Amino acid sequence: MRAPPQTLQAPSLYRRLAALLYESIVIFGVTWLAALLDGLAVDQRSGVMDRHGLQTVIFLTLAIYFIGFWLRPGQTVAMRAWRLRVVDANGHALRPGRAGLRFVFGWLWVLPPLALAWSTGLDHATALAMLCGWMILWALASRLRPDRQFWHDALAGTRLIDAPR
Repeated sequence: MRAPPQTLQAPSLYRRLAALLYESIVIFGVTWLAALLDGLAVDQRSGVMDRHGLQTVIFLTLAIYFIGFWLRPGQTVAMRAWRLRVVDANGHALRPGRAGLRFVFGWLWVLPPLALAWSTGLDHATALAMLCGWMILWALASRLRPDRQFWHDALAGTRLIDAPR
């Protein structure tokens, strides 16, 4: 096992959000491919046909993508481009349980406003505005922590750090 990195301080919020934006483009392609393959497998003829099966496939695809990359090499495609790495609270490589916990807590970026919008029957435009507002607040909330880590990382016992070149 390698020695832990020198600093466990979070990289700048700008770099972390830039990586998140890049990641959203990558996972769009990953989920599109998963949806295409699922649609072909079940002979899908409509967007609402087997909706829950498709949601399950996409959830599992995202879990495999993120957890797999976080375990080896500790970076997703976007994290590698922005020189970020995820480690445990002590600066060591993640174990599967810790990576899974980070994946679950990572849903705090999107689930609270989507659940509220769904439960109150908000229209799509309002729900999207609420989602964007929540994500901005969730990102800025990292400034309330002395180590500047995102809250889902704090809850999962993980940290984003600078990756060496």
